[in-house]
Amino acid sequence: MTLTSATESTKTIAIYGATGITGGYLLTELRRRGLTPILVGRNAARIRAAAEAADLPNAEVRVADLADHDALVTAFLGVDVVISSLPAYVTHGPAVLAAAIEAGAHYTDMSGEQLFLKQVFDEFGPRAEAAGVTLISGVTDSNLPGDLLGYLTTRRVAGPAEVVVSHLSKSGGNGSKGSAKTELASLDWFRSGGWNYADGEFHTGATARHSSMTFPGDTASTAVAKFPQPPVLTIPRHSDVSYVEGVLATSILDTLSGFTADVIDSLPDAPSADLRYDLVVDAFGVDGRTVRGVVSGVHSYRDSALMAVEVAVRLADGATKPGALAPAEAFDATDFLDTLAPFGITWRIAER
Repeated sequence: MTLTSATESTKTIAIYGATGITGGYLLTELRRRGLTPILVGRNAARIRAAAEAADLPNAEVRVADLADHDALVTAFLGVDVVISSLPAYVTHGPAVLAAAIEAGAHYTDMSGEQLFLKQVFDEFGPRAEAAGVTLISGVTDSNLPGDLLGYLTTRRVAGPAEVVVSHLSKSGGNGSKGSAKTELASLDWFRSGGWNYADGEFHTGATARHSSMTFPGDTASTAVAKFPQPPVLTIPRHSDVSYVEGVLATSILDTLSGFTADVIDSLPDAPSADLRYDLVVDAFGVDGRTVRGVVSGVHSYRDSALMAVEVAVRLADGATKPGALAPAEAFDATDFLDTLAPFGITWRIAER
């Protein structure tokens, strides 16, 4: 399996938010592929500094503030795909997304927020379909693999299946200040547990059906609680499921619950150097079989950027149908996961 070759594509990719940690990884991967993106943001000097740091001195810079819709649309004109890299998409995300659609550009982002993803499907999906463009939101180290593994695991058990999605940090490192701001913006939603899917509908409520999990490589179980994992919204779009929930270790949720603006100000801007993880999807069949899918990654921020660039390059090829799509609706799940292997991102599925 070979990665999509940058030299095979003459498409134009724009990034809004290239000056952050994840933005730097996006630029590095685009340069590796031989692609020079258009960089859009509100501060030209900071954008140019980011381009220089990524050895992309010839990257075009276009200035547009999130509050200036017309400037954003103008900045995205002539662009094939927009990658949105922002903190707190529930607050900032709609501006970039609306402008991309109006400019006629395909769109992807690295949101980890259920609330924003629901808005993408419900509000922006019909607009994108009418405009003939494709939206694939929530491309992160947990969301995209979680959706693809949800597709693959449910097809190995008798349906309708019950699915549990969880994310496990294997390093204990900390995320970036930007991620903490995202969590603060939706803190009440995170505390509530967000949506789960049951019998054809989405439900709220803090109680998870599964209160403990034995993670890969462990012999003892870990206490978990309900957490608003975005694949809860996407897996039912393409798979025969009766129930889908997201969970997270209670120790991590306790830390998130203590976030305040003052606490976040004291955090380092950059994430830890070691952010290895497992994304785990368990599918329980009505026949009593359980299949577990695991994606093991190297660094959450780097891997999310790699996945977003791969999505953007594939969208630029124009082979997907218009509208808001889940990753497994747009791409072959096995093929996409296999393209990540050269970066040390591995996946496996086995019966438990």
